[in-house]
Amino acid sequence: MSPSPSIATLDTRALRQHSEALFSRCQWSREQLLSFQATQLQSMLQHAIHSSPYYRDTIGALVAREAALAAFPVLNKHALMENFDRIVTDTRLDRHQVERHLDGDDPGSLLLGEFSVAATGGTTGERGITAFDGAAWLAAIATMVRFQRIIGIEETTRSMAVFASSPVHISHRIGAELRAIRPKAPGLNVLMPTETIVETLNAYQPEVISTYPSFVRVLAAEQEAGRLRIRPRLFRTSAETLTQDVRAIAAETWQATVANSYVCTEAGPMGHECLRADGLHLAEDAFVFEVVDTDNRPVANGTQGAKLLVTTLTNRTLPLVRYEISDMVTMASEPCPCGLPFWRIASIAGRREEMLRFAKRGGGTIDVHAHRLRSPLTGTAGVRQFQFVPLPDGLEIRISVFPGIVADAVSRKIEDAIRATLDAVDAQPSILAVKVVDAIDRSGAGAKVRLVATAAARSPDKR
Repeated sequence: MSPSPSIATLDTRALRQHSEALFSRCQWSREQLLSFQATQLQSMLQHAIHSSPYYRDTIGALVAREAALAAFPVLNKHALMENFDRIVTDTRLDRHQVERHLDGDDPGSLLLGEFSVAATGGTTGERGITAFDGAAWLAAIATMVRFQRIIGIEETTRSMAVFASSPVHISHRIGAELRAIRPKAPGLNVLMPTETIVETLNAYQPEVISTYPSFVRVLAAEQEAGRLRIRPRLFRTSAETLTQDVRAIAAETWQATVANSYVCTEAGPMGHECLRADGLHLAEDAFVFEVVDTDNRPVANGTQGAKLLVTTLTNRTLPLVRYEISDMVTMASEPCPCGLPFWRIASIAGRREEMLRFAKRGGGTIDVHAHRLRSPLTGTAGVRQFQFVPLPDGLEIRISVFPGIVADAVSRKIEDAIRATLDAVDAQPSILAVKVVDAIDRSGAGAKVRLVATAAARSPDKR
């Protein structure tokens, strides 16, 4: 039996009131915002050590002596899952109970009539779960509504989403709540037949579409072919790394802007670009963000870090203190001209798990991030999808191509371009192979396209 679709669980009046209160904070000064954040942090830390056995043991002494947050231990996904029952602050919840609910027939419903729960496989492939109490879920959705208002999306805007098919995934759950305040918006997901999506979009004529960056490419190809006939002014993207070529595709195809958003399943909506599309403004009234190096030492604004640490301020059921996200983030070095008080992420280079290792000319090894190899693929006509698969002695590049394209010619061009890119940084893989497949499957509950896959994640051969 397939899971039931998610339904809205929030009272729309309460959501409107809370989002209005959050929106008013856009007028705060930077000093007001940071003062509020500091007060909320101390409140959350006190709650954590009094209500969570895990935090009482690990940070109780640090809170008692008012240590700086940078002195606190880091919590990663493995530790979260291993210690879930001791981290969660409501004694009615445990990991197995949440997992049973998510694996059941109606994962989109409230657990125990109170808790919104979700799961993620993430880039690492290790499953993570989360639970939001009613107040935390209201805060999460109101934060998303505020972000949307910042970029001109109101309740009357013809806005719709095309994200995950499974109610296990947080994007599906958020979509259900947002459709409740826009009742005419149709529900679509990326695993539906393309023909169905095209027909629905043509009928609805959305002003704004929220989806994965990879799906913007799909829609652009349909528009170019003449099957899709829409005129959106804005795309909101999330969950996959947004690259400049996707912005260019949206601009060339529809003269549309792309505004990126930043959502973490375990934490909720965390950031969003304003219409300047020059970095992700962060919800610092709901989180504390730290960019650190591999040894968890802070890095300066304008310097790329190895990971992002997030401390939640609104979810009292599952508080996260310095939770590790493997995004390689660079914070902005100057305020945004838009005037919002929220600082912003200037760029996300990708995940640490997307780093590829090759033999190096002259001996040793060299690490090359998969995003460095994107350009030869995005710049090659006829390529529909692509994915990198690391091999013990090199790299396999999987591609799917559009109908009528000579796959052999495209493969040779890509192989030559990738070799030249790697050669420029002294990387010398023994094996470099381009493999043409019918399609590259979307994976996990989120139905995202992984940039870097494992060799075990096979796609059907085209030939």
